[in-house]
Amino acid sequence: MPAAGGAGAPGLAPRALRALPQAAQITLDKPVRDIQGCDFVNDTRLLCASDDGSRTLFPEDRPLLQVDLTHRLDGSPVTGHVSSLFALPQRSVCTGTFEAEGVDYEAATGTLRAEVVPPGVCKVATTVYSYRLG
Repeated sequence: MPAAGGAGAPGLAPRALRALPQAAQITLDKPVRDIQGCDFVNDTRLLCASDDGSRTLFPEDRPLLQVDLTHRLDGSPVTGHVSSLFALPQRSVCTGTFEAEGVDYEAATGTLRAEVVPPGVCKVATTVYSYRLG
């Protein structure tokens, strides 16, 4: 996974990126595609929204992925085990290709939010699905 603030980070000048220290390098045990965003849910687990609709890497269309790290980030390299939890919902009156946009985890409430943009003219309103992590 690219380090936070990697290439194409909006709002950050290239020299600012060079000044940021790399927190860690995470090597994944499986390939992933079209990751739109990840958020830590604890010291060793991330949940990530994938916009991959190919079903070639995981059986789900636009999967929510879980990445379990071998240890917490401490500056040393770490391996992440990737698994697919489920397909992000794709419900709309419009037909076509949906787009997974990202995730956000609110630790205080244990709430995970996943954003999905519907196709066609419906794309003016992003749908936010909320899940309670137990």
